[in-house]
Parts: sequence; C-alpha cells; structure tokens
Amino acid sequence: MDNLINISFVFSLITIVLYFVGYILSKEKLQKFSIFTIFISAFLLFVYIILYLLKAKRFILTNQFETVLLMLELIYIINFYFYFKLSKNINILFPTVIISPAFLGILNLIDKNIKPLMPALKSNWLIFHVLSSMISYSFFAIAGIYGMVFFILKNMQKFDEYIHKAIKVGFVFLTIGIITGAIWAESAWGRYWSWDPKETWSLITWFFYAVILHLKRKGISEKTFALLLFFGFLFVIFTYFGVNYLLGGLHSYAR
Repeated sequence: MDNLINISFVFSLITIVLYFVGYILSKEKLQKFSIFTIFISAFLLFVYIILYLLKAKRFILTNQFETVLLMLELIYIINFYFYFKLSKNINILFPTVIISPAFLGILNLIDKNIKPLMPALKSNWLIFHVLSSMISYSFFAIAGIYGMVFFILKNMQKFDEYIHKAIKVGFVFLTIGIITGAIWAESAWGRYWSWDPKETWSLITWFFYAVILHLKRKGISEKTFALLLFFGFLFVIFTYFGVNYLLGGLHSYAR
C-alpha cells in the first residue's frame, strides 16, 4: 500500500523534470506530457487515500500524516479545476508541479501508522473544522507559489483574477475553520478561545490575508501583491507545520 505513495512521488519528480526541461528547451510537447504524469501522481494518491480510509474506518483528519495527504489531494483537485476552467494553460498547474514532490517527500518522513482516535477528536466538529482549514491552506498554497513566481517574473496580469479568487475562497474557508474550531473548543475544553499557539497563529494568518484582500481592493501594485501572497504562504506553513513541532500546545496531537 505504501508503494503507491512512492510511485506517486516518482511520477511527481518526472513531472517537474518534464515541465522545466520543456520550458528551458521550448518543447511544448514535453510540458504537455507533464500534465499526464502529474495526473497519474494525483490518481495514485487518491487510490492510496481510499485504501487508507477503508483500513482506518474513519476520516483522515486526525494527525499530520493524514492532513498532509488530504491537503495535497485538495491541491491537485483545486489546481486541476482551475486548469480546465481557465483555457487549459499548462502554467496554471505550476503550483502542483512544485508542491507535489515536496509534500510526497514529507509523507515518506512522517509516521504512517494508523492510530486509534483520541478522545479529544471524537466530535462531529472534527470534519468541519479540519476540512475547512485544509481547504483554505490548499488555496493559499497555490496562491503563494504564484506570488513567488510572479514576484520574480514581474507579470501576473494573465492569472490575476484566478489568484484573487483563490485568496477569497481560502479566506472564507479559514474563517469557517476558526469559527468551527472555537465552537469545538468550547464543547471540548469549556472555552471558545484559549490563545493556544495554533489558535493564535491561525488568527494571525487570518488577519494577514484580510489585509491582503483589503489592499487588493485599494489597487496595490502587482509586485506588492505577489510579495504579500508569498509571505502569506510562509504564515500558512508555520501555522500548519511550525506550530505543531516548535510550539506545541493543545493541538500537539496533530503531529
């Protein structure tokens, strides 16, 4: 079963090679073939998730390994949706090309053992809170990669509308994640908010993206917008990974 992740990882590496070699040599056929290999990578991961669900007999939302699985598959789905929605331009899939080998590599480093559900996680709010948070992080990750690329290339007009939509959808789902998390916290710990590191950094991330959206409405430059998107992605990475391993707190079971 674990071989599916390894094979998916191999296809993601093939994808990144085909994409960049095709770009450097101006070989459009190579880049187009990379669409096929990244689709195979996504499909294999999807099969793994199905098998994992059948084995665990529960949703895959309870620890770092499971949420990385979910987040990567969401990134695949979201990025492919925009690809087919927006004229099938290969460059739309660039975030997936970059993120997939990194996440698949991380999956090989995290404990894959299926563990019993902790008492604190036995709540109907688990699905709403974690799923909405992962959806928001997936949209922010895609937008963040674009921010990094367009800050370097200094031209993002072609995908500006797409990126703006990704940020807005991500912001809505992050808001839902924070609200449902607060409701869940009240039922589990007797209080809506405790300034736990994960809660605090989620709120910081929320405010940061609120500022980005506000400045976007005010007409900030493309360069500034792209830079803010990249920094926003760094906030997401720290909130998602960094807090779990560096700060701990009530959410330490997510590791």
